[in-house]
Amino acid sequence: MMKNNIFTYLLLLANTIAIPTTVFAQNTFDYTKGKSFQEIPSLKMTNTIDLSQLSTPVFYENAIPINQTTLSYRVQLPNHIRGLFFSRDFRPGDHQWPNNTNRLLPWTFNKLKDIVQTDYPGIPSNGGPSLLGDALLLELTDGRYLFTKVLAGENSISWFRINNDGTLTLFVSTLGKDALSNHTPLLLSMTDTSVYGVVQNAYRSLMVDKNISTTAPREDKKYFDAFNYLGWCTWEHYHFDIDEQKIISDMDVIEKSGIPIRYVLIDDGTIQSDKKERLSSMQPLSNSFPNGFARIIARKNKDKIKWMGLWHSLSGYWQGISPDNTLPTAMQHTLYEHNESMLPGPSTAHIQQFYRHYVQTLKNYGFDFIKVDNQSFTLPLYMGGTQVIHQAKACNQALEEQTHRQKVGLMNCMAQNILNTDHTRYSSVARVSIDYKKYNKDMAKSHLFQSYANTLLQGQSIWPDHDMFHSSDSICGSLMARSKAISGGPVYLSDAPEMFAKENILPLIDTDGKLFRPVAPAVPTPESILINPLMDGKAYRVFAPTGDEAVALICYNLNTSNAHSTVSATIHKADYLLREGTEKSIHPKEDRVLLFDWQQQTAEELKTEKQIELNGFTDRLFHLCPIRNGWAVVGLQDKYLSPATVEILARSNDRLTLRVLSPGILRVWVETLDKQELRSIQIQTPQKITIYKNR
Repeated sequence: MMKNNIFTYLLLLANTIAIPTTVFAQNTFDYTKGKSFQEIPSLKMTNTIDLSQLSTPVFYENAIPINQTTLSYRVQLPNHIRGLFFSRDFRPGDHQWPNNTNRLLPWTFNKLKDIVQTDYPGIPSNGGPSLLGDALLLELTDGRYLFTKVLAGENSISWFRINNDGTLTLFVSTLGKDALSNHTPLLLSMTDTSVYGVVQNAYRSLMVDKNISTTAPREDKKYFDAFNYLGWCTWEHYHFDIDEQKIISDMDVIEKSGIPIRYVLIDDGTIQSDKKERLSSMQPLSNSFPNGFARIIARKNKDKIKWMGLWHSLSGYWQGISPDNTLPTAMQHTLYEHNESMLPGPSTAHIQQFYRHYVQTLKNYGFDFIKVDNQSFTLPLYMGGTQVIHQAKACNQALEEQTHRQKVGLMNCMAQNILNTDHTRYSSVARVSIDYKKYNKDMAKSHLFQSYANTLLQGQSIWPDHDMFHSSDSICGSLMARSKAISGGPVYLSDAPEMFAKENILPLIDTDGKLFRPVAPAVPTPESILINPLMDGKAYRVFAPTGDEAVALICYNLNTSNAHSTVSATIHKADYLLREGTEKSIHPKEDRVLLFDWQQQTAEELKTEKQIELNGFTDRLFHLCPIRNGWAVVGLQDKYLSPATVEILARSNDRLTLRVLSPGILRVWVETLDKQELRSIQIQTPQKITIYKNR
């Protein structure tokens, strides 16, 4: 509890007493597909929230008018140059806010009014921006940055609305029949001179205040072991058309392929449901899985496919649970009917009991982890009732608690509502992107932009899941493989096993299928954060600290216009210092830096900067490695994250001791009095090795 984070309007402004100007009838917030929440009844508070005047990070309202379900406030932004607005895309007839699912996207602007214009360029392959969103990142005119996001309280949730005149409104509501209570959190706001620091410090403030968040920093969480290894998922290969025999046959092909895939994830296609997409049984479809999951689970092997995962939905299935279900009595007793579906609740005890059985059932089948989808849609299923936010949030918290207690891994999916993102107490993986689709160039570009930009936010508490991919995708299979590597999140293929492209897969892993991962997930470099790389005619650059001391950097051309089929990117020596944005460096800033071009397999000292050209939809991967005592350690040349393949044990002016983690060709930069060279050393097996300059 941070008492100094409690903001009382009376202490900030003399005229901040909330005077009701209009009292609206109760808004039931009944949720239907395609319904817009752009215009909703609310009590307009007379005070303005001036973000340049806030004195504490977490902004509370302590003077809630009686019997009000929904309030709105005018928000005053400080003077700014440009910014990002995070919201889902608007597609007529589709689900709208607050069902963000996996569609939280970064919308760039110079002025907020840009976003409401009919000619706003947007993000190709997606709908236009929704004007209801969750967060803002601003570059201010004084050189600082401001980050602000909405919050959920015990039984309230807030959201931003961009108005047609370019102004901003904040709403807070119970989304149901009950009234708001005093001491309601409205928003989180932070300023800082660093664009990385402003987001990190904001989320640290969020995590400290247990009234609004139960999540924890990413680096403090335990990473589920299976996700350290390469996996395979059924979805993009089969979609719903899966059955026992297909999966077993594909496991045979996988094990004969020479690709050390260590887990299989059975995606959607096993669920028994009614015509309204409501769960009717926890048993898999009997026609497709006549033996349940027993034969599939029996194929697990500690030296081959060691782990098995199963897709399921947080709320039962897409539209909840069918009243006509065959769930065990212990689960049925935890449900109540709302909006034609059965839902866990209404008490927290019922919700905890439901998810205890839910997780236990899937664990008893023999699954080691679960991919839980449709998390953001759980809130809309409860809308219009009572204790809406409390119950929807309790579902997410119960899932976290039960998977943790029962030692079942959790992969969060379609979980970009703040009830999900702000309550990942134990789980360390969540989707940051819309589904990947093969052979779709514009969608691939949008996918990369969304994934890296969202990691700025979500990566504070989780490792980002960039979704599955096809190694055999002829348009961007290798490019996507490199993006998965630098993400640091799970990597799971979805090719038909006979289509695996080894040349795109093997650089990700060691001989056991273990991924080489960065120290922290990749995010955009500072100049790339506030641009639209699909439309602005600029290169897009991302980086991640890698290995003991290096920085991995990828430069992309994601532009969709033929006018920008070729763009230039500049790599600066100062890019090496970006590592300090993700960890506290103990090394001096005056390091000399080696630039290793992964595709070209060449190295040179980067004294100031280097310019490259990117032709078409392409990427270039580089490693920036410090030169110390006449050594620079690149690592194994054939692995995407070369510096992650070695551990630096000792270094002096004449010798270097490393632990090399996999077979391959080790590349080390060596400087003596008379020459500089990039040595190649064949490594046959993982080992400790000492290299001498003059031998």
